[in-house]
Amino acid sequence: MNRNTAFALVVILLALLSGCKNSSNQKPSITGAMGEVLVIMDDKWRNGPAGDALQTILKQAMEGLPQPEPIFTVSITPHRAFTGALRTRRNLVVVNIGPNVENEGVRFFSESSWARGQAMLHINARTPEKFIELVEESELRIVAFLLRAERRRSLAYYTRYPEAKLMEDIEKQWDFSMVVPNSFQKNKSSDTFTWLSNETRELSQGLMIYSFPYIGEGTFSREYLLNKRDSVLRQNMPGPSEGSYMSSEHELPITYKSFSLNGHPTVELRGLWKVIGDLMGGPFVLYAHHDAANNRVVVTDAYVYYPDEPKKRNYVWQLESLFHSVKFADGEVDEEFAEEELAEVSEE
Repeated sequence: MNRNTAFALVVILLALLSGCKNSSNQKPSITGAMGEVLVIMDDKWRNGPAGDALQTILKQAMEGLPQPEPIFTVSITPHRAFTGALRTRRNLVVVNIGPNVENEGVRFFSESSWARGQAMLHINARTPEKFIELVEESELRIVAFLLRAERRRSLAYYTRYPEAKLMEDIEKQWDFSMVVPNSFQKNKSSDTFTWLSNETRELSQGLMIYSFPYIGEGTFSREYLLNKRDSVLRQNMPGPSEGSYMSSEHELPITYKSFSLNGHPTVELRGLWKVIGDLMGGPFVLYAHHDAANNRVVVTDAYVYYPDEPKKRNYVWQLESLFHSVKFADGEVDEEFAEEELAEVSEE
């Protein structure tokens, strides 16, 4: 083998290795708007009980909004039409029903072979009755999987475009780190309260931070957190007219959930806010984080004001994604939300 031939082979080998290494980067980006889900399901099942069962789950109303909005915006296409640009849609639910299905069950994939950052799940069943059973059994996992994918994408985007100065100020004042997008500005800051917001002509997305001592399990009760919230907002969030101020709307349901986030116990409240003495209002979502090392509760509290449009779901999700970046000195950020690319979550 002469020198030129050997050199050519080395170049080809390096090119092949590089192509394998970067194959995921060469996939197209996902398409579609936040919250959109494409279901691949043949018409014979779509227009029957199986299709109804799946759509009931995916189109259920999102909690804590002033006007009804489905938790996902769903479109359906048959397998024969699932080609071309449809393969790059951001969230895919692939349905296979028939006697030839070998492995019945629900399988979740957070990265497909078609597009970067695409979330996909397969639901396989031999009969429509079994399909309905699988969907109903896996409802919480299906919804949580798709919501997690949207939060991850949103946080990954904001992480690329941060407002470094605000993030530094928050860490210095509150002793925790959190991603803040460069579209946000500081409106108010004191020793006990911080208010940031993203303002446009039509939309206001606000984010507030405050804290109080942890005095026992009752500190995380719904009543205690809401009383604290209303007290803090009355002092710090005056409305547009004399004597008006922001408060929680107690006449409508406020949901309560508890979970672990980045290594610390967290409580979520979700509902509506209003301005006492005025007509303003909208949705809010609040995360109360237990900072055990400092024996305190840190609250990240976000609201949306978008009076001219009924659609507020995505704006709440965007704010909520920021809460998932909250990290105390002794904690770790969940890799699901810190990384841009998702790994496979589970397979059954």
